[in-house]
Amino acid sequence: MSIQPEPELPDPSAGAGRDDWESRIRPRLIAQYRQAMYGPVPQHAPVRAAIRTRSVAAFDGRCARFEIALGVEFSGRRRDVPVSLYLPPPARRPPPLFFGPNYAGNVSVDPDPAIPLDAGWMRAEPDWGVVANRATDATRGLHAGRWPLAAILARGYAVATWHDGGFCPDDPAESRPVLDAGFGGAIAAWAWGFSRVLDGLSDLELIDPTRAAAIGHSRHGKAALWAGACDARIAMVVSNNSGTGGAKLFRHASGETIADLFARFPHWFAAPLRAYAGREAELPFDQHLLIGLCAPRAVYVASAKDDAWAGPVGEHRATLAAAPIYALYGPGPLPIGYHVREGGHGVTAFDWDRYLDFADRVLR
Repeated sequence: MSIQPEPELPDPSAGAGRDDWESRIRPRLIAQYRQAMYGPVPQHAPVRAAIRTRSVAAFDGRCARFEIALGVEFSGRRRDVPVSLYLPPPARRPPPLFFGPNYAGNVSVDPDPAIPLDAGWMRAEPDWGVVANRATDATRGLHAGRWPLAAILARGYAVATWHDGGFCPDDPAESRPVLDAGFGGAIAAWAWGFSRVLDGLSDLELIDPTRAAAIGHSRHGKAALWAGACDARIAMVVSNNSGTGGAKLFRHASGETIADLFARFPHWFAAPLRAYAGREAELPFDQHLLIGLCAPRAVYVASAKDDAWAGPVGEHRATLAAAPIYALYGPGPLPIGYHVREGGHGVTAFDWDRYLDFADRVLR
């Protein structure tokens, strides 16, 4: 079996110093990503956050759960996004935070019957209990294994989650009104949603917004990376099995391609990216630079050996290739983490143990 050669990657930071990277190269890269891949987002978006309910979580009797109503206004529209926030036992200072979207509503993360069913549109998933594009009681606790709340809270971290459709439905037709209001694609809208949730939680003063870790699995991992590149408040990004358009190199010929992305999910990315289908080597950037745009803040990329569609080798190579950008910020341990585990596409307790250990080092 022949060994695939390393792809030749664009390296705009070669020979540059930190000042040149920050003043000239980084802004140009952000602009290129917006133009060719993600598209624009609304620039003015007032956010209002209000606590609807507070309850003591069942994990140890000392953790609290807040149901928060987040209202976001943009381009003459309004999106109302229910956010579930879990706080660990009280400490001397507000806790650090893991925050990210879910796939089937907040009830899918926690089976507690007191959590209201999400009333918004969801992609039809009968196996998830999503009937007529709405969550049902069968959805409760469906993805609790992806969000081991008791373990995260026991380590002293808060957790916030919301349904991705609160910001943009995951459907070509249903997403159109949102995209027409100023978004290049759903990934950009979901990334923008990370920042709007952080706006609201910061206003409530329940968490430490300077120690916030954006986490996303699969398509949400794609969004988490772009959120981290654009929002310097995000102190750590976790990209779990994010694949093509996420942490995987476009130039690494494995797994999903740009053509595949647009064939299955034409609403995810801005239209100009489609022109690079089959011409990935002509892109002016690759995803090691997306990881590098988060520097000097921390990034953790995770792969799975059997997740061939996400391209674990391409994810690993992108993570390694981002290191020279982080090195611009001086000597010392790089705040980049990576692992590849056994198994396939998903989020496991093993993954979370690695994320929590890494967060203990970079956020505490």
